[in-house]
Amino acid sequence: MPERKKARQENLRSLLLEEKRRLWNELRGELFRGQEKLRAQFDIPQDIGEQSMLDVLSDTGIAVADIMRERLTRMEEVERKLAEGTYGICEDCGEEIDEERLRLVPYAIRCVACQEKQRIA
Repeated sequence: MPERKKARQENLRSLLLEEKRRLWNELRGELFRGQEKLRAQFDIPQDIGEQSMLDVLSDTGIAVADIMRERLTRMEEVERKLAEGTYGICEDCGEEIDEERLRLVPYAIRCVACQEKQRIA
């Protein structure tokens, strides 16, 4: 493997590990933030309005956790591609996806140009 390609793979691996760590921390924070406070609120008798608000807060936490789970699932696919040596390669044109794009959207499967074409189509 040429040095440039090897260095790119290492940069991408670092980028992915950093993003995965960030997502796990965000998910943990979302799941455990305010759990004690919410639990205590559920133990106290409340009127229907307060109970409805607690239900909305609980549902919102579940929705956010589900979004995080989806991102982590995408990250697993990205890790598989990295191991195969296909991560960071545009699925449409076969060119390398810019590292800045991958830093912003680690699970991007297309370069900017191909993504624009996809959006127009």
